Amino acid sequence: MAAVPCVLRPGAAGAACVQLTEPLPELGDAGDPRLILDADDVDLSAEGLSRLKGAVRLRFGDKLFSAEQLSFDEQTRTVDVQAESTFRNRDLLIRSQSAHFDLDDETGRFEGNEFILPQRSARGRSDLVALARDGRAQLNGVRFTTCAPDSDAWYLEAGSIELDHDEGLGTARNARLRFFGVPILYAPWFQFPIDDRRRTGLLFPTAGESDKTGFDVRVPLYLNLAPNYDATLTPRYMTRRGWQLDTAGRYLLPRAEGDLRYEYLPSDQVTGQPRSYTSFQHRGVLSPRLGLDVRYAEVSDRAYFEDLGGSVDLSSITHLERSARLIYAVPAKYTVRMLVQDYQTIASNLAAVEDPYQRMPQIRFDAITRNDVWDTRLGADAEYVNFVRSGSVQGQRIDLHPFLRMEKDRVSWFANSQLDFRYTGYVLSDTGATQPSRLDRALPAFSAESGLRFERITASGAPQTLEPQLHYLYVPYENQDALPVFDSGEPDFDFTQLFAHNRFSGKDRISDANQFAVALTGRQLDADSGSVRARASIGQLFRFQAPRVRLPGEPAPDRGATDFIGSLDYYLFENWSLRLDTQWSPENAEFTRTGTGLRYSRDGRMAELAYRYRQDLLEQTDLIVSTPLAAGFSLIGRWRYSIRDQSSLDTLASVQYETCCWALRTSYRRYVADTQGRFNSGIYLQLELKGLARIGTAMTNLFPASMVE
Repeated sequence: MAAVPCVLRPGAAGAACVQLTEPLPELGDAGDPRLILDADDVDLSAEGLSRLKGAVRLRFGDKLFSAEQLSFDEQTRTVDVQAESTFRNRDLLIRSQSAHFDLDDETGRFEGNEFILPQRSARGRSDLVALARDGRAQLNGVRFTTCAPDSDAWYLEAGSIELDHDEGLGTARNARLRFFGVPILYAPWFQFPIDDRRRTGLLFPTAGESDKTGFDVRVPLYLNLAPNYDATLTPRYMTRRGWQLDTAGRYLLPRAEGDLRYEYLPSDQVTGQPRSYTSFQHRGVLSPRLGLDVRYAEVSDRAYFEDLGGSVDLSSITHLERSARLIYAVPAKYTVRMLVQDYQTIASNLAAVEDPYQRMPQIRFDAITRNDVWDTRLGADAEYVNFVRSGSVQGQRIDLHPFLRMEKDRVSWFANSQLDFRYTGYVLSDTGATQPSRLDRALPAFSAESGLRFERITASGAPQTLEPQLHYLYVPYENQDALPVFDSGEPDFDFTQLFAHNRFSGKDRISDANQFAVALTGRQLDADSGSVRARASIGQLFRFQAPRVRLPGEPAPDRGATDFIGSLDYYLFENWSLRLDTQWSPENAEFTRTGTGLRYSRDGRMAELAYRYRQDLLEQTDLIVSTPLAAGFSLIGRWRYSIRDQSSLDTLASVQYETCCWALRTSYRRYVADTQGRFNSGIYLQLELKGLARIGTAMTNLFPASMVE
């Protein structure tokens, strides 16, 4: 196996680089009993002592000696070298000034050494290396690193290191970790991995500084309890809040997996109250057709994530879900779903009456005939839900929805239609004096859709497609003002809403409709790869009658044409792309909603400029930059700005310096941390010693995944 100038090996702590100066010969089979000697000159004595000179190779099983001269005693089966030599086995390469090795005991002693761990891409030097029969290696007077030979930016020096390849562990005694010669850690006893196996031990601490927590340091203890489950205990100290204990566990079963977490702060120094967070998730299958999903989360108070969560994603959570789902599926026939669901509201700006309803339980059934008859299939879905919420109207709802669907799909055209009937009945409690406890609704519906597919080849040889599409929907009007609103809402008007069978989500409101939608989609394909180079769509909905069904307090849409909905995805050049989603009002001749983004990506560089606008709601810009700079430096940054409020919403910046064996990252963040619009800011620092550990808070914990890909 020939070596390359720089061997890269990704691992848990990043890529490491060790420079090898000569090819590594292939090793033999460990079970091969033959002893193979090769040399330019051999001097044999009657007592069985052989002296070999000139390009000497001694091969025994998976062990190999290379030297200019060595002595071999056939009676004792020992190798003695009093000159520079190289020894190699599966785990070690040792270049020593003198060596003694017993082939029968498979033990050896090497002095004045330089060594390489090929499987770990690490190297070092030591005064003495002693190899034991069980594969352990004892190194005395050691200096160990993953840096290239011309750069000892960091190294671990120790009085002794024991390498146990069976356990995959290195154990150092009287160890000092130096960074550019400066000691940054001392430990009388220290263990580190020499392979990728999980094992119990202390992980390196992380530290940061923020307005909410003050100086924040965590020291994780990892517990490798079994091959299929583990745990992490993390004491955390915050100068503003006090001591907290975070516990997390994971498990993997033959048919399931899950994780659980518990965080506890006995006494918050700011609030004076104990604070906690509990979460549990389980995903698995009980049989080939039956699956189970369980989720549970709870916090002690609504401001927990805002104060202690430490990230925008956590601080923006409004509800925590507690649920259990059972799914029984017979492919291509039917599916049965059962759900029990509750939420804990943690947004401080929401009242109790705005809490989602509990579903105790929800049972859904979906089925459709397996084969069509004259392009027609019969299907049905049904649902039973018991909605529970204190202080509100509660009740049970049953919804039955049989349908008949016709579908034709040909190369140049398609057509489908569907005839629906929906019955919904309620049994209510805690109603007002004038509201009946039993209500129902029965509505038919009809929809039809058709489209054409045109295709041509341009002068440049690139395929182009054009697909006009029409959709008609009719639902008669029925007054539904007396019905409760358990789960219905009105989603944003976007391209999918042009072809929706109901203007509302949920089943408490079924909008009346007499309307058709028209849409046009065009694509430009790449002649060589067939990938889509450009895609543009535009559509509009026309209502023959104004819908009369509405949600409480919400106005109903007008009759006539709606706003135009348009979208565009365009690869301008090889490295440039443009996306656009917009809503334009022909009545007012203005855009009511716009989202656009321009992206550049090439050779590890990425930049994206985005703009979002919603009439009377928000107007924001978002700038993202990720680029390498000169001499190992790189930059990642993000700036979200509200034009309407003339205020920055989120400012993130990280500068990184990276070499083959170490990296230093510093990050700054200021963001909206709670529902009251208050800001939090923090400074984070991370030192990565590749192949050994990361010390500090990782940049990937602070930035969206798309920024660090």
